[in-house]
Amino acid sequence: MLIANKKKKENIAEYILYMYQVEDLLRAFNFDIDKLSENIIVSFSDNEQIRNDIKEWYANIIQMMELEQIKEKGHLQIVKNIVIDLENLHKELLNNPVEKEYQAKYYKAAPNIAELSGKMQAKNLAETEIMFHGLYALMLMRLRKQEITPETTAAMNTFSDLLALLSKKYHEREKKERTEWM
Repeated sequence: MLIANKKKKENIAEYILYMYQVEDLLRAFNFDIDKLSENIIVSFSDNEQIRNDIKEWYANIIQMMELEQIKEKGHLQIVKNIVIDLENLHKELLNNPVEKEYQAKYYKAAPNIAELSGKMQAKNLAETEIMFHGLYALMLMRLRKQEITPETTAAMNTFSDLLALLSKKYHEREKKERTEWM
């Protein structure tokens, strides 16, 4: 909860990857909030109120995953909506002649996106979603201490660079919209 909120405000791409991790963590604990509390939540804070708030947050995520029927695989609709929003912004930036830096980063990442899409047989996945899947897979490989080729590292760096800039543009847009709304 604390980490998710911070990431959501500061780096939306990291938030998405974090939420993918939370979903898998809950699956690993078979959606057992008590086991999660004993093994994970207890380490977050000495403050009982904070631990209770975190436990409630995880319980809410569990409930959403159950309601959305994604206990075995898939992502929360709230996360998918953000990915869709990022994909729309991605397309806007690619079509905006002023966004030369973004377009340059995209053209470095594009062959890697196409290659990963082919490997995933991802005909219906948006480019941003493909990059998130690639970066999440890389994170899992690192956690499992699996060998990662220099080519994979280089490809994932292009994703990371592009998503970092997309995240920055997303937060700039959010800030501008909040300012205009007030």
